[in-house]
Amino acid sequence: MIPFTQYVRGLAGDDDLVRLDGPFEIPVDALAAEALRASGPALRFQRSAGIDLVSGVFSGPDQTQHREARPWSRLSLGLGLDPEAALVALLETIGDLGPAGENPEPTYTGQEASGTDMGVQDLQFPQGETETWPAVTLGVASVSTADGTHWAPVHGSVVGGDTLRVRVPDALSSLVAAGTTMAIALGVPPAAITTAYLLAVTEQTATPIQSCGVTGTVPLVPTNGGLVPSATEVVIETTVADRQPDFRSDRREGWEYVVASGPLSLAVESVRATENPVIPISPVGCPLADDSQLTGLVTAATLYHRVNNYWGISPVEWVMLPAEAELGICFVASDILYGGFEWQLANILFSFSSLFDTVVIVDEDVPPQDFGRVLADVWLKSHPARDWTFSESDAPAATRPHYRQNNETGSRLYVNAAWDPRWKETYIAPRVTFENSFPSSVRDMARVLWDDSDITSGVRTENESSH
Repeated sequence: MIPFTQYVRGLAGDDDLVRLDGPFEIPVDALAAEALRASGPALRFQRSAGIDLVSGVFSGPDQTQHREARPWSRLSLGLGLDPEAALVALLETIGDLGPAGENPEPTYTGQEASGTDMGVQDLQFPQGETETWPAVTLGVASVSTADGTHWAPVHGSVVGGDTLRVRVPDALSSLVAAGTTMAIALGVPPAAITTAYLLAVTEQTATPIQSCGVTGTVPLVPTNGGLVPSATEVVIETTVADRQPDFRSDRREGWEYVVASGPLSLAVESVRATENPVIPISPVGCPLADDSQLTGLVTAATLYHRVNNYWGISPVEWVMLPAEAELGICFVASDILYGGFEWQLANILFSFSSLFDTVVIVDEDVPPQDFGRVLADVWLKSHPARDWTFSESDAPAATRPHYRQNNETGSRLYVNAAWDPRWKETYIAPRVTFENSFPSSVRDMARVLWDDSDITSGVRTENESSH
């Protein structure tokens, strides 16, 4: 388990985080959104008053631009993997955090957030230029029941000096009543926020974390609201004041496009923080935002596990919901087991998630980190008249694409960008190689020149080459 502050230091050590000193004339969420749009590094906003803020720590560069890093590189580091770890390794690690057959006993340690003489307004959460109240994002709500502690993602606003108005999954709201104590944990280890998103996306918020693999990874500490990670930067203990407040907001974190959510009004009872707290923020609603990246990765991990257990074998190499497409498209690399398998695979994916209305199937040897290759296969291997298949126009509406409004229905699409196994070998274009790209005379001459060259003498300069 990597504490959040250690994770932030690790990003800085990898030159993947830039520190900015306040005061900030431009709202920090606007700066965060611009850094994401430009595929920049994560940002740390250092302020003389209030908590330090970091953005982009769970996101990554735009895959449609050439970058050595991957959109999942930062989260890989946060979950204890190498930043260059394969996408599948990350998906499997995420899956291991959720409900499982055998779970280790929780580890309990002391709480690092020990400062208590502060109010919630002392934290000075960021406030957007068009927002009425300061915003709380990328939080984990913790509620204790007779079954155990339940985690869910939470976001909302600070209203006045002692009130939070937040949005949580309906499944968590159903576990609380007026007066129920709830803890809001901010700046939790990456494994904890990932688990909260995973439980929400898979509609397993009612599953206690004691039945999840995260307990073997993240040391915990009891609070009045339930267990939270011991290495939490800020713990806000609250009581439920109103389960149906008159609170409307157009802001939705990524997980809210997967599961139903609703508002709660919370009365703040106490605030505890570490000595120098730092918490993550997300410019909610902006492309490539942290909450969208987390939602896409935990959804991909869930789909990867489910489709590879559907047939009793594992034909699928990887699943990806790119944040560049705002999660509205699902790419899947798979072995095509038989004629019509791609149609069955697409329909299974549609049945498992309502985020996307397009599934693109590519060959199993296509690497997910080479997004250009993934996209190239769409126009190299799929013909719109033959390999683009639309459903009837009354398919259930996908929740993420912007062109669907007011739950309108429409067609779903799957694109078969994999070679058809029924094709004859002569129908399949050969791979581009040195051997099949040049005449034999040219290849022989190139080999002779290469064998005669003295590669130890260095490369000739441009001026030498011109004479």
